[in-house]
Amino acid sequence: MYREVSIPRLHAALWISEPDLDASAAGSPESETPRVIVPDGCMDLIVMGSTAVIAGADSTARRITTGPGRAVGLRFDPGVLPQLLRTSAAELANQVTPIAEVVTRAPSFHLGGSAGDDARELLDLAEALASRTVIDGRPLALARALAQPRVPAGSQTFAGSAGFAGYPVFVGSGAGSIAEVAADFAYSPRQLRRLSAAWFGYGPKHLAKILRWRSARELIAAGHTRAAAAALAGYADAAHLWRDERALLGR
Repeated sequence: MYREVSIPRLHAALWISEPDLDASAAGSPESETPRVIVPDGCMDLIVMGSTAVIAGADSTARRITTGPGRAVGLRFDPGVLPQLLRTSAAELANQVTPIAEVVTRAPSFHLGGSAGDDARELLDLAEALASRTVIDGRPLALARALAQPRVPAGSQTFAGSAGFAGYPVFVGSGAGSIAEVAADFAYSPRQLRRLSAAWFGYGPKHLAKILRWRSARELIAAGHTRAAAAALAGYADAAHLWRDERALLGR
């Protein structure tokens, strides 16, 4: 069973994954079921059993075999968790790292209680990290721009949460080059690649691929055909979507 709730003040979602009791009773141990973690441009703080870890941003799908226990996590919007940790996302990409190796003076966790207890431990840590940090809105605005099919929206600007106004937004369809995105944010392409690696763990072109594919998946889940979802997400055609999907899932 999986459930999640948005935590806007942290730019994150709290999620809880617990074993299916019916499946366990039927003799299908969850430890024998590989899980596919698909890339989403995000980073997580996760509690599994008595272990607290940081899951870096994945470049491609990760296949793991989990035990029968519960997992509780905070999934942060792209570019947020590296700021809270005061580290580069590139140093944590494609790996799982114990929190104590990254967070100096990490609090002592009291894990292994209820899902609510583990969630509170994670939230307390995230709140402590956020209290010492002024979130830079540029990574959020850049991820938003890379996620959307690109036609500049004229004088429109990103008018989301307080502190993030003034950044450009994009509407409509059409694929913009990384050079165009860099220009929109007053960066050179080289600066954009360097900042993207630090904020997200990989370059802007790869992040755009991941976010566009995620958008297409959501459209398909909402009932659109693959061809319609591909067009709405900014792909040239459904075959282009299929190629990106194969590459990101490692098929």
